[in-house]
Amino acid sequence: MAQGKTISRGASHSSGGPSVLGAGVTVRGRLTGDGDVTVEGTIEGAVSVTGALIVAAGASISSEDALQARTAVIAGNVEGGVVAQGNVRLMASARVRGDLKGSEISIDEGADFQGRIDASFELPAELAGGRSALKA
Repeated sequence: MAQGKTISRGASHSSGGPSVLGAGVTVRGRLTGDGDVTVEGTIEGAVSVTGALIVAAGASISSEDALQARTAVIAGNVEGGVVAQGNVRLMASARVRGDLKGSEISIDEGADFQGRIDASFELPAELAGGRSALKA
């Protein structure tokens, strides 16, 4: 029977290729990386990646600090905020407790979200009332 692994302190990755934190792995501490990172396991601490952050269904991240990434796709559980330079997407299976900030925010039907949204977007002309862009 496979056992899960626990990594304490900080973990860092910088190979430039996509990285996967497997389903049996738990990280306690800060996770930083250059490039894209997919989380299938558990992280208890801050996350900061320069590429895309993907939190797979069944994965769990809890952090007092907002998760930092270029883009983020969340299908698992996140306790804490998400800050992205680009898009943030909550998939139908996502459960997020924390604020979202990105250039675009999308929340699929069925996602469970509690928090605030900070995103710049353009409203359709019939809703804008003469204003071309608003801040949510």
